[in-house]
Amino acid sequence: MVSPAEALAPDSKVPTLIASRLTKTFGTRTAVSDLSFEVARGHAFGLLGPNGAGKTTTVRLLTGLISPTSGDVTLFGERLTRDNADELRARVGVQTDTNLYETLTVRDNLLVWGELYGLNRRAIGRRTLEILEILALSDRIESVVGELSKGMRQKLSVGRAVLHEPELLFLDEPTAGLDPEASEDLIVCLVQMIHAMRTTVILCTHQLHGLEKLCTDVGIIEAGTLVTTGDVGELLRLRWPRQRYSVSVGADRDRAERVITQVVGEVDETKGSAHLDFSVDDADEISDVVAALVGAHVPVRSVVPRQPTLHDLYFATVEQRDKS
Repeated sequence: MVSPAEALAPDSKVPTLIASRLTKTFGTRTAVSDLSFEVARGHAFGLLGPNGAGKTTTVRLLTGLISPTSGDVTLFGERLTRDNADELRARVGVQTDTNLYETLTVRDNLLVWGELYGLNRRAIGRRTLEILEILALSDRIESVVGELSKGMRQKLSVGRAVLHEPELLFLDEPTAGLDPEASEDLIVCLVQMIHAMRTTVILCTHQLHGLEKLCTDVGIIEAGTLVTTGDVGELLRLRWPRQRYSVSVGADRDRAERVITQVVGEVDETKGSAHLDFSVDDADEISDVVAALVGAHVPVRSVVPRQPTLHDLYFATVEQRDKS
């Protein structure tokens, strides 16, 4: 049987979603301003920003639950309008909370939602087994939901959103309230699910842990404005084109900083007395740094590459905007 995720429009190069200059105002308050981005089929896009940045309003605009003051949304190559919103939403899954039927079992929760999606019982049964296997919840199929941990309920809310095999899935803070272990477990499950279903995902969150495993592209939103967007690797390379390293010295940090500055030009602002971060154009310059430190009688304990992360990109972007 061909899933909806595989039964795509003839031109698979058409982005699953295009947001074009979306603006939404509520009275005198602008919640979203001139927001534009697109997400390719099978990609996971992280819409990152603090609480109140406009992420939830953006999701409501992208799913047609509210109309933009100006701008357009295109889903699956078709402009979203009031007339076709219900039809297009049938191809979309949304996870926004963990409000499940706590007195019903896991199986019965998915049965109720499957019927709301218009699936027959045979399809619901098949999808229930598939989803619970991916989410590592197969052994809890007959458990009452109220007895599940927070992490398990969070997984089940995601499973509910993908029960009808949507082509596009929105996840709103899926790891909120989870401890690091449960959060990591859910991210692993999401990666497996996206791979298995070839689903396009929009993930809205301010929780940055583990996102690099999940998101190929990101957009950073602050005060309703999209500050930056693009491929994660490309954004990191543009932000930090030089190779970065961290050196740990045994003593006399100030002298070490002066020596490194003479060799490479400057030392990054760092916290902690024993570590200094710096950037070079060529990895061969590392031997020059070490030789200079040794020559100045500064004991070198270690030199390690410092690969910038999505976490670094997020805070560097936000801090730069706050200063501007």
